[in-house]
Amino acid sequence: MNTSTTITPNESNPQEYGPQPIELTTSNSKDDQHNVNNNDNCLNENNHSIITRSITRSTTTISHQSSSLHLLDDPSKFPDGWNNRAMITLFGSFLGMIGSLGYVNSGGVIQSYISTNILINDSQSSIGWIFSIYNFFAFGGILISGIIFDKFGCKIPIFVGVIIMFSGLLATSFCHSLYQFILAYSILAGLGTAFVFGPFVACLSHYFLHKRALVIGISYTGGGLGGVIYPLMCRSLFSKIGYGWTMRIGAFISLFCCGIGWLLVSDRHEEFSPDLEKKKKKINQEITTTSSNNSVIDRVENEFISIIKEIFHSIDFKILYKNLLFTVLVFGLLFNGIVFLISIVQLPSYAISHGFSEQQSYLLLVVFNSFSIPGRIIPSYFADQGLGRFNTFCLINCFSLIAFVVIWLPFGNHLTALFIFAGCFGFSSGSVLSLTASLVASIVKTSDVGKGLGTAFFILSIADLFGIPIAGAIASGSKQSYNNLVYFLTACAAIGAIVSFISRYLYGGFNLNRV
Repeated sequence: MNTSTTITPNESNPQEYGPQPIELTTSNSKDDQHNVNNNDNCLNENNHSIITRSITRSTTTISHQSSSLHLLDDPSKFPDGWNNRAMITLFGSFLGMIGSLGYVNSGGVIQSYISTNILINDSQSSIGWIFSIYNFFAFGGILISGIIFDKFGCKIPIFVGVIIMFSGLLATSFCHSLYQFILAYSILAGLGTAFVFGPFVACLSHYFLHKRALVIGISYTGGGLGGVIYPLMCRSLFSKIGYGWTMRIGAFISLFCCGIGWLLVSDRHEEFSPDLEKKKKKINQEITTTSSNNSVIDRVENEFISIIKEIFHSIDFKILYKNLLFTVLVFGLLFNGIVFLISIVQLPSYAISHGFSEQQSYLLLVVFNSFSIPGRIIPSYFADQGLGRFNTFCLINCFSLIAFVVIWLPFGNHLTALFIFAGCFGFSSGSVLSLTASLVASIVKTSDVGKGLGTAFFILSIADLFGIPIAGAIASGSKQSYNNLVYFLTACAAIGAIVSFISRYLYGGFNLNRV
């Protein structure tokens, strides 16, 4: 008797989030079926024994091929190899990260300059709203761009986002008051960043399953490289050509990188959204069967409106009560995001408040972003190869907490210690950023990865909206107030580390397995 075991992901409810069980089915030959009719009891016992052994062998195989036992997608759909199309998309995503995340990772340089040279009459708390609103739109807007990506792919949202982001950055170069910075940089450039950043990351999930953490980490190194380029550029050009032209040059660099990236990236959204092709055929049939040009236009407009309604109707937070793991994970990431964004914005100002020069404070961000580059690759590589994504996530959170407790808290008034902290925390924060997308993608279906990432980043953006102004209120400008800010960040880092272990338990239990 030949009994084979077929493992398929549960597709019974494509809208369901989270890990779903693996179905096991057995198939028998004709001779075996004849034996079933002759002796049911004997065959049932044999089947039970064989299926049990098959399950054991299959489970062992899966544990070596995947970072977890929760298969949400058919592995055969993913090439997971370094083929031309996947590699070109990865390189395009890398370039897109330089252009879109370069300013995100350089917020401290801009904040430090405008607070001492342009908005000198505004408080640190008021200036903090510029960057909090920017991060709210940059990350919260992924909720919209992610859904558009799931339905239409990466080309449309990236194209629209590049135009909006470039316009916002150009307008920022002419700003001289607080409300102008909020309109141009915070809202316009922030929203454009969301439409660029989200699809550049999500498209990689269409090509990689088992190597997803590694390739997303490689893509994120572009953001770290941008975080090195922009501070060095600002450090060199602010004093030579002024604020306005420095920002314009940065805007054109972003336009170039994102434009080339847009030409290179591709996706497979039609393969993961089978209903989309049916809708397209239906629209084409309606258009071809209509004789009146006005009717064609009306039908296209109505279809466009219905698609927009469908996009906004699909924005829901059901995943928060359907998937406890997702909720806990995002709660922990929320504190990780607070620590990262406040640190990268306030670190230069902290250094200046402790008597160090403006040039030295800019170099802190260069060190921070330089070390974030290996931090985005090395842990992601081990997450895919041996440790597992959740295990790596827990270790990195512990490393971040140690950097605060051992380095910044006791030795924050020494420049050497600040550079060491910038390197250590840059490495760990880069790891958290690159692992975030792969962690979320591992607990939602690939057809919903844009929606899942959008929901996660939208929740994180709410914390960003209020986190930076709170930090500005704590750090009023005095040396002691900045020390109080470090205590606040250390507490947030501790909460993030604790919650990371809780999410790891919900995903893999107490077993010391690769999860």
